[in-house]
Amino acid sequence: MRPIGACGFPVDPALAASEAPVFWRPEIAPAVVVRLAPAPPDSPHAFRLIGLSAEWRMAQDGLHLRLALGSQLFLPAGADPAAPMAAVLPLDEDFAVRLAAAARLHAGLKSGARRADRLPANRRLRFKRMLRALDGRGAGASYRDIAVQVLGADVTDSSAWRTAPARDVAIRLCRAATRLMRCGYLALLRRRP
Repeated sequence: MRPIGACGFPVDPALAASEAPVFWRPEIAPAVVVRLAPAPPDSPHAFRLIGLSAEWRMAQDGLHLRLALGSQLFLPAGADPAAPMAAVLPLDEDFAVRLAAAARLHAGLKSGARRADRLPANRRLRFKRMLRALDGRGAGASYRDIAVQVLGADVTDSSAWRTAPARDVAIRLCRAATRLMRCGYLALLRRRP
């Protein structure tokens, strides 16, 4: 992609996040990426990558696939993508998360249906508000400004502001957003769906 300014962008910044082709690494997002390996010879009915509706990307570490049904797959370098495949589920602290991701993949491959959005509307709204609050704080906005702009609060009276519920909500949004910004977002990628 053509650089804009002094930096090149790996993804077009004009794309919406849902349209950008993001490929996660399996160790970063075990709830999203299923690691694959060739299936044992006694598994003739294991699924094959050939013919899957997916966006394929070859990298130094192996083959990354982003399926139309919402899952992502990773096949380490050197493995034959035409061979029957099996999911690799290391017995580590993320085993339950990996197992759920593999189960969703299996269900999606059998039904062909795209998975529903796992983030409820109220959580999605909270994350949007957190991002707006973080942007506001970064631009020098006060908690009061954030309460007005992000929450739509009516805080015209200065004396009532100290005890206003909107003040507490604005402060919590800013603190939670700051925690996410400081690598807390990685916990979201490990959360069991």
